[in-house]
Amino acid sequence: MKKTSEIAALCGARACVVVYDGDAGAAARPEVWPSAAEAARLFRKYRGMPEGSSFKKATDQLQHLAARFARVKRSEDANGERDAAALLHERLAGRRPGLAGATDKELAALKVLVERRMKEAKERLRQLGAGEEGVHPPAAPTAPNGGELGAVLYSASGGRDDGAGPSGSGSPDPMEAFDQGCECDLGFSWIEE
Repeated sequence: MKKTSEIAALCGARACVVVYDGDAGAAARPEVWPSAAEAARLFRKYRGMPEGSSFKKATDQLQHLAARFARVKRSEDANGERDAAALLHERLAGRRPGLAGATDKELAALKVLVERRMKEAKERLRQLGAGEEGVHPPAAPTAPNGGELGAVLYSASGGRDDGAGPSGSGSPDPMEAFDQGCECDLGFSWIEE
């Protein structure tokens, strides 16, 4: 009641409160603020308003709590998805070896995220027609003699266009030069290991 009087005073709004004691039964008299006559007058005025304006934003306590619960649930879902995506990106970037130490809740959220993204990808492929017979995406161009890594090794080891490497064997495999001890800095940290 005190809060209602404060809000009414601060906002300059007319308000009333009627509280029934549920334990006293039907014979109980309600507690009314500011007075029973003023509350009855405000209630009649409210009920007499056109329906569009009076009930547009009116909610009872259950509707209010349900709306708040739904808002909190959406917020929790969004936070959980962000956390799962962060976990996935850490794992894929190699900053988190394995999923050891992840809680059951994190793993469940990660599973849901991966399944949803796979479903979205499959749906997108279906929309693009990738699953239809006779329709195939164009093949990506590959570098000669072993793909992209082979081309890098081939060019770094002094290979020629005829496929012969520095060994002079005429082998079309550029990895042969690497296998024979090619000392070239390719910028790959995993090669030096």
